[in-house]
Amino acid sequence: MKLRHFLPLASLLCLAACTRRPALPQLGTLCIDTLLSRNGTSCQVDYRFATIRNASDSPALETIEQANIGYFFQLEAFSGTAEKGAEAALNEILTNYLPEGSGPGGAEYEISAESEISVVDSLLCCVITRAGYTGGAHGMYGTECHTYSLTDGFELSLADLLTAGEMERLGGLIRREIERQYDAPTDEALTRAGFFPEYILPTENFRITPDGFVFCYNPYEIGCYALGSVEVAISRAMLDDEEDPGNE
Repeated sequence: MKLRHFLPLASLLCLAACTRRPALPQLGTLCIDTLLSRNGTSCQVDYRFATIRNASDSPALETIEQANIGYFFQLEAFSGTAEKGAEAALNEILTNYLPEGSGPGGAEYEISAESEISVVDSLLCCVITRAGYTGGAHGMYGTECHTYSLTDGFELSLADLLTAGEMERLGGLIRREIERQYDAPTDEALTRAGFFPEYILPTENFRITPDGFVFCYNPYEIGCYALGSVEVAISRAMLDDEEDPGNE
């Protein structure tokens, strides 16, 4: 009798586990504003890290939190809290830009980073924006996007989210949308606008929206620095349309 009762119960538990909705993140912000200085050289560091306060609620959220800490603070093979990640990042800044024993400096550096988290259906998207000056002719800035499954915490690529047919159409859709945005329908016109036409390809640097995707290109990736960052929105409707508008 016990065996006959146990088997259906095990099946029900398995079914419940398979259909249970993934835990949703409860967000907080870790803020750090500090001025590092050594031998006359200084670096102002501003961090705004979007942390998942309930990461311990599920293995998926914990996996995502750890990945985001590593990406945000630019740490490899790191495991620990966001606070420990920030401490490690500040130590690396001291080592790389304000080393012990360096001569009199006078340089003034700046490093800032901010992250935002959004949830679309069963996907979590983390967008990291960076800006700073650490020497050279000008400062740099950029956007970095990471998309995860809330079910298992795995980071997802375009190939995980699009069909083979959609992947084939994506490059043409991005190219035509850039041509439309910048009124540059030819390679020559794109070049005049500051683009490197041969580098206009799909990128894994994308964020998810309720309508589809936004592809983010940072300075120098598909154009000159003066062009700035470029964002291209491609809707699900555009991807699902089997008729290629370029061939009409």
